[in-house]
Amino acid sequence: MNMSSPSNPDCKSARPSLPGLLRLLRDVLNPLALYRQRPTRADDAATALLAGKGVRFVQRIYRLRVIGLGVGFFCVAAGFVQHPVAWPLWLLLVAHGYVWPHAARLWALKSRIPYRAERRNLVIDAAFGGFWIAALQGNLVPSAVILSMLSMDNIAAGGLRLFMRGLYASLLAGVLGWWLLQAQFQPQSDLNTILACLPMMALYPLALGQSTYLMSKKLAERSRQFEIVSQLDGLTLLFNRRYWESLLLGEFERRRRQKPADAQTFLLLLDLDHFKSINDTYGHLIGDEVLRNFARLLRTRLREDDWIGRYGGEEFGVILRDVLPGEALALSQRVIDAVRNRNDENNLYGCTVSAGLVPFSPDMEAHFVWLQRADHAMYCAKESGRDRLVVWHPGLERTQGAPNQAPPPCCARPAGDDSTKTMDAKKADVFGAATRPL
Repeated sequence: MNMSSPSNPDCKSARPSLPGLLRLLRDVLNPLALYRQRPTRADDAATALLAGKGVRFVQRIYRLRVIGLGVGFFCVAAGFVQHPVAWPLWLLLVAHGYVWPHAARLWALKSRIPYRAERRNLVIDAAFGGFWIAALQGNLVPSAVILSMLSMDNIAAGGLRLFMRGLYASLLAGVLGWWLLQAQFQPQSDLNTILACLPMMALYPLALGQSTYLMSKKLAERSRQFEIVSQLDGLTLLFNRRYWESLLLGEFERRRRQKPADAQTFLLLLDLDHFKSINDTYGHLIGDEVLRNFARLLRTRLREDDWIGRYGGEEFGVILRDVLPGEALALSQRVIDAVRNRNDENNLYGCTVSAGLVPFSPDMEAHFVWLQRADHAMYCAKESGRDRLVVWHPGLERTQGAPNQAPPPCCARPAGDDSTKTMDAKKADVFGAATRPL
């Protein structure tokens, strides 16, 4: 079914409805709704869960506030020179420009939830801005600079909701200041006032842009780290099954597009023999150690270009890319021999390895067929005595369902094995290898 069809209920729910947009607009324009608790939001979660959160946010805003208010002092001061004011306003301006940034930082850091406290401080900044606009008697250039810089701060720190909080605070403080100071509207700005505002217009956006860039850079790095973690198996630090199979699918498609060449891609599946007895005898902690040791052995014995993943519990997959057939066979056999001749560094507590090796073939319809063939070869190695490598060929599939048929040469038991058990390769449908659980 076409997922973009209007009949799809998921698509309907994903589209913003007109009532939802109206409700959002109402909440933004309603001052009371802006301060209403929203328990479904992370920033309105239980106080105990948010205690101590937001210290880096406070530090980032502190640096911007020091620059903005320090440079903005001259912008407002020029307006006060153009239209003289009483000395208490000068004293308040000095305190706001050079004392308030440090007091706001200390206040926020001493609060139980620094993040919320700093958002409150930003609203206070906006209220101060409205008061200075009133004290400047509407002097156009400094008023516009103050309003735009404060709006830029609030949008960057808290989006539309914090912007509207700051806007309402500015309007309220502006009206109150206009009434207290008995201000008269004088919007004209002289040349000195305009020149004093230029540093604010030039420096503060640069500081805000630099802060935003550094934050974006950290987020990008954190995103890359999360992406890497999501690709790895937590125990062995090899690729996990989901990501490894995506690499196999990509390699399968690449090989289908390319013309045949001497160098091929091989799929190697390996299974630790008697691993269950390790868990039963020594416990799961030792079993985990065996898996980590085996993963380390694979990394040291194979090439850097080979993609190694943990396919199942004690099963591992390797994609040998751009390798000659003889080299692929030698690499695979080297792993089998290394496990058999293990040392103290890679102690596998007596485990050996059964492995199946399959070259890419154009006749495979999908990548899971490749996996299925490797699965058949690996279980053929197990049924023929374990601790060996089996290279897949069409004869392996023909033996399925015919337990009395003699096994093909690659599956023959070693000399001296008097077991009368005949080979019975694992039966699986076309999805068998690709869907066995982790």
